[in-house]
Amino acid sequence: IILFIVLLFGFIKLAMQHGASLVPVFSFGENELFDQVENPKGSFLRTVQEKLQKLMGVALPLFHARGVFQYSFGLLPYRKPIATIVGRPIKVTENPNPSNEEIDKLHSIYIKELCKLFEEHKTRYNVPADKHLT
Repeated sequence: IILFIVLLFGFIKLAMQHGASLVPVFSFGENELFDQVENPKGSFLRTVQEKLQKLMGVALPLFHARGVFQYSFGLLPYRKPIATIVGRPIKVTENPNPSNEEIDKLHSIYIKELCKLFEEHKTRYNVPADKHLT
């Protein structure tokens, strides 16, 4: 399971500048709310998505789920449970001008705690034991 938060540092810097605690949170079941249209490498859809990602910095998936009055197709999420697990707060000392090293250190602590939270709870939510956050 891929975590894109490993590429994001702005929330860490903001927490340090304001002395706000960081709380690791993981939601199980979010990926089951929608289906994505198949987009194998080399397909027209994949090519368009990759070009848009380079242009905008974000990949736009084509997704579907259920409708209002029927359940075979639509843009409403499937009725699936989502379990949100909240970890222990990580104390952050206020620092109006944190260095990159300080940001990196706190970021690695946050990612470590998030991975620990996932590992502690994944089997309860039907995630195979061999799946890990990366």
